[in-house]
Amino acid sequence: MGATFHAPTLPPASSERFEDLAENLIPSLTMMLLEREKELDLLNGLFDELPTSGGKIVLIRGEAGIGKTSLVNSFIDGVRDIATIRVGFCDDLETPRPLGPLWDIALDESYLLEALRDSDRRRVMQETLEILSRTLRPNIVVIEDTHWSDGATLDTIKFVGRRIARTNGLLVLTYRNEEVDLENPLRAVLGALPADDVSRLDLGALTREGVAQIVTGSGWDADVVFEATHGNPFLATEMALTSENLVPASVRDSVMARVGRLSILAREMLFHLSVIPERTTISEVARLMGGAGSQLAECERMGLLDIDGDSVTFRHELIRRAVESSLATTEKTEIHEALLANLPDTTDPARLVYHANGAGDVERLLEVVPHAAAAAAEVGGHREAAAHYRALDPHLARLPVGSRAQLLFDWARIEYYMAEVVSVDLIDRAIELYREMESPELLARALTFAISVKESHARIGEAEEHALEAIEILDAEKATVDLALALSRHADLLIHQGQGIRADEVSDRAIAIGQEVGDNESQIRALTVKGMLAHVRGQPGGLQMIEQARKRAAEDGYRFEEVMALRGAAYTAQEINELDIQSDFAQRARDTAIRYEFPLLEAEANAVVADALMRSGKWREADDLASENLGSHVNADVHFTRILGLLRTRAGRSGAEPYLHESWALAEASTEIDYLLHAAVGLVEEMWLTGQLDTKLLSDFDELVIRGIKYEFPWLAGWLAFWLWKVGELTNAPAGTPDPHRMAMEGSIGAAAEFWESRNMPYEKAITLHSGNTEQRLIALEIVEDLGADAVAAKLRQELRTAGVNVPRGKGKATRGHAVGLTARQAEVLALLFDGLSNSDIADRLFLSPRTVENHVSAVLAKLESTTREEAVARAIEIGIAQQK
Repeated sequence: MGATFHAPTLPPASSERFEDLAENLIPSLTMMLLEREKELDLLNGLFDELPTSGGKIVLIRGEAGIGKTSLVNSFIDGVRDIATIRVGFCDDLETPRPLGPLWDIALDESYLLEALRDSDRRRVMQETLEILSRTLRPNIVVIEDTHWSDGATLDTIKFVGRRIARTNGLLVLTYRNEEVDLENPLRAVLGALPADDVSRLDLGALTREGVAQIVTGSGWDADVVFEATHGNPFLATEMALTSENLVPASVRDSVMARVGRLSILAREMLFHLSVIPERTTISEVARLMGGAGSQLAECERMGLLDIDGDSVTFRHELIRRAVESSLATTEKTEIHEALLANLPDTTDPARLVYHANGAGDVERLLEVVPHAAAAAAEVGGHREAAAHYRALDPHLARLPVGSRAQLLFDWARIEYYMAEVVSVDLIDRAIELYREMESPELLARALTFAISVKESHARIGEAEEHALEAIEILDAEKATVDLALALSRHADLLIHQGQGIRADEVSDRAIAIGQEVGDNESQIRALTVKGMLAHVRGQPGGLQMIEQARKRAAEDGYRFEEVMALRGAAYTAQEINELDIQSDFAQRARDTAIRYEFPLLEAEANAVVADALMRSGKWREADDLASENLGSHVNADVHFTRILGLLRTRAGRSGAEPYLHESWALAEASTEIDYLLHAAVGLVEEMWLTGQLDTKLLSDFDELVIRGIKYEFPWLAGWLAFWLWKVGELTNAPAGTPDPHRMAMEGSIGAAAEFWESRNMPYEKAITLHSGNTEQRLIALEIVEDLGADAVAAKLRQELRTAGVNVPRGKGKATRGHAVGLTARQAEVLALLFDGLSNSDIADRLFLSPRTVENHVSAVLAKLESTTREEAVARAIEIGIAQQK
């Protein structure tokens, strides 16, 4: 059995009395569901509506012991005969095992099991969605305790949740509200679920009458139990199962009263199981403890364990924690040591890490953490991989220099995928160790990866230095995989700097060497760069090259490169104003980044999606997406701040200027030419609208136009030239300005406007028409009014009247969709304003960041033409979109 323990001091009670309680009360209390009729009716109603409403997500939250699982069990028991039901559990491991609940579900799903065994995360997501989509009968998937979810499971929830309306099922998620703080990644996932498809159930405490039903026949006074437990069903049940002369100060006392009546062997076995915070099996218990069938049965009779087939689990997590907390620190350490010594090497690495931590075995941690991190990363669990590496940081000095450098390199890669700035420090530390080792090949490899890390965190100068040093080291050798990779990364860096000719040349060389040495990864990245350049230049076959790169990446398992190809296609389409292509590839990039857990690329793709929404006239959706994702990554924030600033400027809302200036500051820090052009266009548009010109910036922007055209960003440079012309800074279109901008500046307004009409870009068409004759300006006025660009409309109207034009009366705001057209998220925020909740309370309720809530509240106030929250509530009632509570 391993270590031997002395039972903790236990409260006295009559053995005969307890056996009577165990025989009569435990079965009945386990099945009892009190004061949850309303919640059960809601679940049944959602289930009944599935054939007509489509799938839904149900969020059930409440404190530990409040009855979340009891409610779910009662619901699924009632529909078991007419629905397909799958249940998975998240466990309280320090670093959760990747896709843990889906392994539970896969016991009854062969295709899902196959995908999990193959570590094919894309298939795992698709198969999970398929389980909910079957049409022969309704489907229910339950994931319990999602506050303990691993990253890969959370991303599966997000993937499925965004598509739930297409399915024939309910996705039921339970979680403890007190566990989901600002740091818990579940918060962001729940906040991103489609509001129209989500139902929330908050389980509160039982009434005194409900507690009275629990303690009936136990000898307890219901008022005493209610006061002691505050109406928590689990705690009340525990008190009902203790002797009547004991008033426990906590659940630990009531649980340990039962533990004290176990035999010594059963008690020792229970102590061992209490330090395993996940489901285990009878066979594992037997292997670890030399057979324990009778002891398991004894614990089950006492209401401490549940045995279901070969599965063994504590009846409630609070019971496990109570038993574990009764152990002294040295006793827990001994149990962890005993379990670690007896677990086979094939055990899930996350479990080995957990017990090595508990045993304080640093040497074993150094041995198993890299395996656990690699296993997590293999299925896209980058959060878990990062958590494993972070736990090792204090002990890295124990590793040999070579092993330490490799671990820092692998860790930096994970943090880079997670968009964490710490990746910069980690790769720098690895580079320094490789310099100490005087290992040119390994140093070059680290420098190559550092190119991408530094570029993603706006350190372009350092990235260029790393690229040149890596290539210099490797060029002394013959053609190698490392050289091909270094060249392909350098080509990608060059295209972001606007050095297209050099990027083309370096890509060609990377492809040639990659073909010679048989390396696909370098060819894929270089082919993406080649395709981007060809498409921007209007050469045939550019998108086909990018699609070829994407396909090769998907086939060869280069997940990051697959998303990079999709993102590259979206970027080039954005530059040349191909909105449909931009939107399609950006959404594909975002969905694939979510699937593989690459927050860095997800943020960047969302920025391109938001830009496409804005330029296609879907301003509400663009505002929502930018507000939800602001702060996700510095590169994406250049666009999110620009979009939010422009939309507020055009609508005449307050607070626009800080967003636009933040966009410019971020672009300046990055030094990337496309970011600078995007941000500059936003600032000059604001200057035109407000009439407040910054002559110093405008002078700088003259030069930026020339640079943009030279560095193959002519369309962005053309827009900047157009706006500089609008404010009187430029008189002529510079050489290389694209036709629509040049035509507008030369007076061919109608032809230029037709171009933007053909691209389905209404605001761009309107702004072009603004520079035309009276008829064209009146058309522009109608377009901007429809879009909700109130400040632009006011400027146009005033200019027309000054020119003596009889301007038609504007459309009433009540007839304009944008005036009260709150998005689903904004409607949620408005409902919570009715309840008088603060921004922080709303953030907690909707699992959003306080800044995101601030953005949404600002949008709600603007759309309701209100200056205060109270005024917005009154206005909503007045116009009939809400009722007085």
